[in-house]
Amino acid sequence: MSLKYMILQLLVAFAIAPLFDGICRNLRGKIQSRRGYPVLQTYFDLIKLLRRGRTAPNTAGWFFRVAPFLLFGFSALLVMLIPLSFTSTDSFSNLSNIFVIVYLLAAWRFVFGVASVESGNPFAVVGAGRECLISLYVEPVLIICLIVVGFHAGSTNLVEIRNVLFENCGYVVPSFCVAAVAFLWACFVETGRKPFDIAEADQEVQEGVLAEYSGRDLALFETAMILKQWAVLSFFVSLFVPLNLGNEFLNLLANAVLVAFMTVGGVLIDNFGPRFRIISSLKFKSGCMIGVALLSLGLYVVGA
Repeated sequence: MSLKYMILQLLVAFAIAPLFDGICRNLRGKIQSRRGYPVLQTYFDLIKLLRRGRTAPNTAGWFFRVAPFLLFGFSALLVMLIPLSFTSTDSFSNLSNIFVIVYLLAAWRFVFGVASVESGNPFAVVGAGRECLISLYVEPVLIICLIVVGFHAGSTNLVEIRNVLFENCGYVVPSFCVAAVAFLWACFVETGRKPFDIAEADQEVQEGVLAEYSGRDLALFETAMILKQWAVLSFFVSLFVPLNLGNEFLNLLANAVLVAFMTVGGVLIDNFGPRFRIISSLKFKSGCMIGVALLSLGLYVVGA
């Protein structure tokens, strides 16, 4: 996976991911018997915000101001480090490691939470606590699933994992399939679907996380969240749906199609499904998914 291909992945995500977000917003409105936003609305919003200046509350410190740039950088790295091609490892693809991806996701939430707290807004503080609570329930499921994947491939390097599993058809064994179910749920939460969503225009406490950001900073935040959603879904595709079309560009196109399919599927689930209370939903669903993830680990131990 060359540096040029990694940059190409980022450019494609940067160009297409806002379109997927606009499609989801339009579809959500149609489902709720509303006119809905135009599919290009996300592009319009980002351009409008980028034209505005930066503002910050008097109580905010330096971290509040640098947080949007940090989050954008973390999201860009996540997109670039997800391997979508079947190639030998090199100096850049060696960075595509399970531990690197997990640490970047954890760092993303940490910066997001600290920036919200430093804003001095009480709603942002409560929203940041909710973000930390979500990570507490989701990350164990992610880690257990990645342990199963790493054991199957005998490596933590994502390029090697993708190559080994594809060559040996390792992704059709029972333990791997069960891990895919739990990992898909974790991706659903990480992409901000109900009831784990970041509210867009609702009077919800989660909206407080971004309450003090505006202008270019808010544009960077929004872009970082959109790129993170793309990266998380691409992560699932790379590990559990390792398609090899014989061409790097075709693989990139196939990944975009699968990401679009899962994005639309997530919107349908969170709009047609019931709206649970977040605490009770987290306790029940995460408990079930941790059980599923442990089941996949047990199946691997017994050789299934």
